[in-house]
Formats: sequence, structure tokens, C-alpha cells
Amino acid sequence: MSTVLARALTLLVASTATLAAGCGSGRDSMVVRESFEAVQAPHRIAGTTSRAGQIVRNDCRISAVYKVREATGTAFLTQTQLVHLRLRVPTKGTAYELECLGPLLAELPAGASKVEAAAHDLSGGRLRSLSIRTHASSIRVAPGRPLRPAPGKQLVVVEWPRRPGSAYDNHRVELSFRLPKALLVRERVVYTASVSCGASSYLQPVVPLTNDLGFVNAYTVPSDGKRFDFIVPRLATGISSHAEVTRTLACGR
Repeated sequence: MSTVLARALTLLVASTATLAAGCGSGRDSMVVRESFEAVQAPHRIAGTTSRAGQIVRNDCRISAVYKVREATGTAFLTQTQLVHLRLRVPTKGTAYELECLGPLLAELPAGASKVEAAAHDLSGGRLRSLSIRTHASSIRVAPGRPLRPAPGKQLVVVEWPRRPGSAYDNHRVELSFRLPKALLVRERVVYTASVSCGASSYLQPVVPLTNDLGFVNAYTVPSDGKRFDFIVPRLATGISSHAEVTRTLACGR
């Protein structure tokens, strides 16, 4: 079975609900589970500049599958995006690294506890725990000043598993946490690339393409125990299947 088909079938059987109180929910709290599609192909460029003002290039491939409603019923739309990362390094002899597969960065409610992440193979393998950092005081996003969580929020960093070749997207990442019961849960989530230049390093959001945590997602909490599947922002306009964009980067201060 092709990876794209497996991802489409995963979307088909996934919950249509957006957020759920899980089986472990109590009277005053709920367990929230989110499932994230692996959309970034890992690709790393590293070295040392041989001249001042050198432009370091890395082309990052992103692919996502969307479930869409048509007059004839449910269909699947596959979109791809090629993000051309261009890093200008001002001085000769500077070490650099551009990695297309950076961590998943989320801003969750500060009251979220027992935050865990695991990778689940689409081929039916068991969940495997992933490295996760919660309540990060600040994260350097883009080459500017460090980003700090908004009041009442916390920053969470999840490291994706690195899979070789075409197997890079043959899994989903499940993020789970416990919250006090509420009608709405608000969060911000970005997929990132990792940038290192000399002594500085930062995360560059690539989905969505922004220089911060992007827009706020607000989800209604149903009572039927269904899982929430994060909807990846569209990679191309309308029903287009492909897009290309260039992102010019700078060394951090």
C-alpha cells in the first residue's frame, strides 16, 4: 500500500470530531488527544562558509493529504509545497546548518498537564514515546528576539522521529494532555525547520509560513470521546496541487 493511500485511509477512519474528552477523563478534567500528520521530508545541509556573504540553500519538500467534500461525496486532495530556504551568512568560516525537519512547536493552555507525545506507524506498529519539552520559558523563532508564551499559555516542543527516504511520512504523532473541563480549547501550532548559523540557532516556521506561532485554533469539546485530528493548513491555493515559495533567512543576533 502506498504511503499516500495509507495517509488517506487514516484520514477516512479518523474522527470527524475536533477535540475529545478521553477515556481517562474525570468529573473536573478531560484527556485531550491530537494526531498530527508527518508532512515534512527531512533534509539537512551543513558546513562552513568559504566566503563572506555566502548564500546557503536548502529546498524543503512538504506534502499533506486533505479530506474534502464534493457533490459526489468525500474525496482526498494531496497538496505539495517546495520551500526554498536561503540563508545569507555574512562572514567567511562560519559554521551553518539548515534542517528541513524541525520540531513541532505548540502553545497550549498553561493548565495542560501530563503532556506526552508518541509516534504511531501507519503500518500498525505500536506507539513509541517521543522527546518532548513542556513549559519552555522561551523559544527562538525566526532570527529575532526569543518568543515567550502568552499569558495563561505554555510552549511545548515535540521532536519528530526521523525516518529515512520515502518512509518519512509513514507515521503520525499523537500529542495528549489533561485539562480542566472547558467548552473550548485554544492553541497555536507550527511545523518548523531548524536553522543554525555560527553561535546562534532558531526555529523557522514552515507550516504555516510565518515568523511566529501563527493563528489561534479554537476547538469545541464534544462529549463522545472522539479523537482530534489536527488539520494541516493548506499548502497551496484552492484546489491547486503544488506551490513553491522562497524564504530568505538571516543569521540570528
